[in-house]
Amino acid sequence: MMENNILLDIKNLSVAFSGFHAVSDVDLQVERGKVHVIIGPNGAGKSTLMDLITGKTRPTSGQILFEDENIVGKEPGEISYKYKIGRKFQGPNVFDNMTVYENIEIALKGYTSIIKAFVYRRTQTVKAEIKRVLDMIQLYDQREMMATELSHGQRQWLEIGMVIIQSPKLIMLDEPAAGMTDVETYKTGELVKKLAGEHTLVVIEHDMDFVEQIADTVTVLHHGQVLAEGPFKTVKENPEVVKVYLQDENGEGF
Repeated sequence: MMENNILLDIKNLSVAFSGFHAVSDVDLQVERGKVHVIIGPNGAGKSTLMDLITGKTRPTSGQILFEDENIVGKEPGEISYKYKIGRKFQGPNVFDNMTVYENIEIALKGYTSIIKAFVYRRTQTVKAEIKRVLDMIQLYDQREMMATELSHGQRQWLEIGMVIIQSPKLIMLDEPAAGMTDVETYKTGELVKKLAGEHTLVVIEHDMDFVEQIADTVTVLHHGQVLAEGPFKTVKENPEVVKVYLQDENGEGF
């Protein structure tokens, strides 16, 4: 990978909680416009790594370079707004007492500055952008439905839409396919692939079929350290990865 093609460059990143090293000396490069998937057993440090990137947790040591600028120590709001890093958490986090359309609209309004919010208008440009996102997440026909009326998968898509509408450079998704049907999972994978290019994505996931569908690069974390990295096919055949993560209770690999 060429250096100027790296959007996110993590160097020697570590964090310890009461002596427990949740993330330890992690080096990770995320290529611009690609889908980079992070897998690993529970407790491997995957969500903690996302917390570090988004400023929710501060590292004990190391650097997080985003477009060559170290964002360690920046506040979460600044990382989201100034650097355009959007995150979707594992469970759907939407406004139940609002329609699908209003959820997307409030995400757009909330991302503007306070001054811009005062002069916010539902202009044709704004309407067109909201429609574009609703079409992308396949919820335009459900735009007047209340969020509570949606299926679990549709609620996940709505929250992804709330991230997309903010025009992030980097989209971070924590287990976006969790709890979905097979059909919903496949559709989510196609949405992720559609977002790649214009956006860069970092995805945490356990569903290996889904990972195979979306991943350009896979990084495996184990005990807070990088165990392996590469294309999905290479990673799934790595003996150490099979041993600590991919084999089933009978000792069979993925």
